[in-house]
This record gives sequence, C-alpha cells and structure tokens, in this order.
Amino acid sequence: MRSGKKITTMLLPTLLCLFGVLLSACGGGSVPGSTGNTNKTKAADSQQVYRWAFRLPDIASFDPGIATDNTSIQAINMAFTGLVQLDDQLNIKPQLAQSYDVSDNGLTYTFHLRPNLKFSDGKKLDANDVAYTLDRSLSPEINDQSGVALTYLGLIKNAPERTTGKVKSVIGTGVIVKDPNTVVIKLTKATAYFLGALTYPTSFIVEKSVIEKYGNKWTDHLADNGGQGGNGPFKVKEYSHNTGIKFVPNPNYYGKQPQLKEVDYLPYKDRQTSYNSYLADQVDITDVPLPQVRQAKSRPDFTQNDALTIFYVGMNYKVKPLNNINIRQALSLALDRDTIVKAAWQGAYTPTCHIIPKGQYGYNPDLKCPAGSDARGDKKKAVELLEKGLKEEGLTRQTFPQITLTYPTQSPEAANEAATEVQMWKSVLGLSIGSTSISQNSLYTAQVQTQGKDGPLQMWLAGWGADFPDPQDWISLQFGQDAPNNAYNYGDNNSSTVATQKDLQKQMLAADVMTDKAARLKTYNKIEQQLVDDVAWLPIYQRPDIRLLKPYVVGLKFSAASIIPPDEWANVYIAQH
Repeated sequence: MRSGKKITTMLLPTLLCLFGVLLSACGGGSVPGSTGNTNKTKAADSQQVYRWAFRLPDIASFDPGIATDNTSIQAINMAFTGLVQLDDQLNIKPQLAQSYDVSDNGLTYTFHLRPNLKFSDGKKLDANDVAYTLDRSLSPEINDQSGVALTYLGLIKNAPERTTGKVKSVIGTGVIVKDPNTVVIKLTKATAYFLGALTYPTSFIVEKSVIEKYGNKWTDHLADNGGQGGNGPFKVKEYSHNTGIKFVPNPNYYGKQPQLKEVDYLPYKDRQTSYNSYLADQVDITDVPLPQVRQAKSRPDFTQNDALTIFYVGMNYKVKPLNNINIRQALSLALDRDTIVKAAWQGAYTPTCHIIPKGQYGYNPDLKCPAGSDARGDKKKAVELLEKGLKEEGLTRQTFPQITLTYPTQSPEAANEAATEVQMWKSVLGLSIGSTSISQNSLYTAQVQTQGKDGPLQMWLAGWGADFPDPQDWISLQFGQDAPNNAYNYGDNNSSTVATQKDLQKQMLAADVMTDKAARLKTYNKIEQQLVDDVAWLPIYQRPDIRLLKPYVVGLKFSAASIIPPDEWANVYIAQH
C-alpha cells in the first residue's frame, strides 16, 4: 500500500489479498471459498491449533495505525477490532459499537459502544480510547509512517490540519467523547462511504497505556502481561520477528469465544516453501505457486474465490502521444488479455477490462472494453484507431516517440507479461514499445513522483486491491480531482478530451455522496464505462485467491475481501483426522 492506498505488487498473490464489496455466497457444503461440511466431529482441545502460512520473513508492522500491507493486516485483524467491520457477506456491521446513528445532514455519526468492553489485559475500553486511537492515527508521527490516515479518516473535521501539526488534536472538534459509552464523529462532508472507510485498520482501537509505556516498540510487547494492547477474538501469546506469531483466545473478547486454542501465524520465504510444507503436513493452509495451479485444481483440498484485486497497465496522460484517446484505445484493443494471462500467469487469473472488480458492490457485468470490444481485443479496430491517432498527432510509426513500459524486477511473471504486451503492440500495431524493470518499492515511489508530471513513468504494470467495500475506492481515489493515487494524471493534462475528464470528475464527487444505493450504482457504472473508454487504466486481469486448505479445518469462509471477520473465528475448529 503506497501513496495513501493499497497498491498491490506484481508478485504472485498473497494468501489472502485484501482490501477490502459484495461477494458471491460462501457457505457450507462444497461451495467454493468455504471449508465445507461443518458437521465433522471436533478434535480434542490439544489438537485445536491452526497453522497459517504467510509468505514473508516477518510482518511489516503490528500497529493498526501504520500497517498498509495485507500480511500485517491479517495479523492485526486477529488481535484488534474497530467500531465497525465487514461481515462474511461484506456488509458493514457494528463491531465494538453496538449501534450508530447518522444525522440527517450526514455530517455527524454517533456510535454507541457495547457495554463493559475491555482490552485483552482486562483494562477498561471506552469512548476515550476510540478518540485517542483516531487522533493518534491522524497525528504527524503516525501518518508520516503510514501515509494513509487521510484516505480513511480525512473526512473528520480538522483531520488534514492534524496530520500536518497545524492542530494538536481532533478530540473535542472532530471526535467528541459524549460519555464513556458514546463517541461522536463530526465530518466536513457527507458521503456514502465513510462507514466503509472505518472498516480499515487505521481505526482499530489500541491501548493507550501500552503505547505510552513502550513507545514505538509497543507492538513488540503485545505478549507481555498475558497478552495486552488489543481487543480482538485472539491475543498475542508469542511474537518473534523470525518465527512468527502465536495467538490464543482472548478471554476478555466481547464476542463469542473462538473454538481454536491457538493460531500459529508462520513465515515462509516464498510460496513454494510453504506449499512444500503443506504437502508435508507442517501447515494447514497455503498459497499455490503458479506452476502448480493446474495440478492443484484437481485436489479435493483446493478452493478459490474472486478477490478484489485488479492488475492493469498504467499510462501517463502527460506523455505525448499517450494523451491521444485514439492511440490509447489502439494500445488497449491490440492486447488479447486471455493470451497474456495464459502466457504469463499460467491461466490462473481472469482477463478483464473492468476497473471495479467482480465480487463487490459496483461491479458492472454489462461493461464493455473500449470501442465495444471484449477482453480478447480487436486487431482491426486497433489499427484503425492508431492510424487516426497518428494523423491527429502528425506522427508516423517511424516517428512515434520512444515509450517505455516499466515493470518490477522481482517477478518473472511480470516480465513475461510485459514481454507479451510489447510483442502484441509490435505485431498488431507495428509500434516498438520499450521495457525496463525496477524494484517494486522503486516502482511505488515512481508512481508517487509521476503524479502531476510527465515522468518518471510513461507506462507501467501495477495492481490495486480494495481497502473497503465501495466503488469510491476504485473510482474517485484513483481518478478524481487531486486524488491521492492519480499517477495517470487523469483530468490534469492537455489532451483534447480533458474537458470531458474534468466533467467526469465532477460526476465522481456527486456519486460519492449519493445515499440511494441503486442510483449510486447506476452512476458509478456510467462513470466506469467512460473511464474504460478513456483507457484511464488499461486493465489486464482480476486475480482470485487460490489456496489449499486441510479438510479437517472446519468453518472458515473466504470472501472477496479476503478478511475473516472477528466473530467468524467462533465457528472455526479442527475436526478429528
């Protein structure tokens, strides 16, 4: 997650890729994305240990206010909760709050907390802790480390000023403690997505006394005092930066207690290693490396489900002649996404022209690729559009400027994708597009640097995963005026269609505040189709979650948001085997 949002890597998929959304139903039986029969005999307590592999040497951060990567967020979701969170159908539900009220003008949210809340060490949790947490996430010290606070909490009164230090606190203005069980949040603008933004870990409640005692190293002490700092269904028993995390049930959790007696969050250097460990019965769940996907699909312990992750080719509108709509459409129509996915990604992913992914509110099944084509492209139309664009720009194929496609060095699959796309542009359009690779982190940085400028990036491979279940996450925060992730410079360029782009940005603002869900859906669908026609992104594929899961792990449900709701852990257990 960079530039204030989660930009996914071009590396192979994480075990459960976020983000954060309306999912296809996941239930019992043999429904894909479910662990199956929930009537199996439960094993003895001594066997109630779930071994969960993740593909990193360590999580990046255990701090809800700082963490922006999926692997860290999965761990955080075990031990921390927020006012509201997503259920297994990706509806927004009260969590620490037992209810909430919204004022008629949409500017005031009043949250009524559950009674007798406690942190995992038994200390009282009340509205003052909520206020402290939100203010801490917006503080310059925390926001400078995460860069995401304003993305999720920026609607709170005085939030921007808090992140810069212009005001010392939002408590008393943007966040008001009415009484120990009631907290009021004041917004500067009414929107339809604020509650969705609150489901992101930035708002998950942390224990002030622990942070004040240990400072920046407080998360290294979550196992102290029998497990402290959190309020989720589990607490931390052990945390090692080398061997992973051991979670045990939190007896002070306000919800139903988990049946599992321990969850071991185990680091592996890569997917192949965790896959081999799974086959050796050393872990209970694993990613599937791409070379093994076809074989794994025939196994009874294989499951997959749509994940809210789209990968695309980004193009900079400030780079000539990429600012020409006909040339952009020609580049899109020259690509056969089905062939790209098969050549680079073992056919494991779903070719798409969508910006809003399948599996969430806002997905449009009737959306068309540019010029009414489909994901396989249209070679003839691509050539026609290129000829038109070249004429408009006073160019020929021979005088076409050198354009470079940038991709991350860590992924051989991304290199294959880039090579396949470059070859298609050459064979279909007769254009020689260059390519280069840089590290993933350098690519993140370059995207930030490209916003508002004609470089350093011209074209690049990137991905996006949902952070909360709303089209605003995909539309306005990508392409809106002054959007934090608009490295494409949509609406900020000298193209002949810039007026249309600016008008569409106004429509985004209107859609963001609509309260009628059906009308809002219709508006976003219209906006997305225009963005696709404009080739604001050049989408390539949607990535599913793909896994092997031991059949004796019962009760787990996997949603498109790839997050297990806190209360769902009560349904998970290890069956006799």
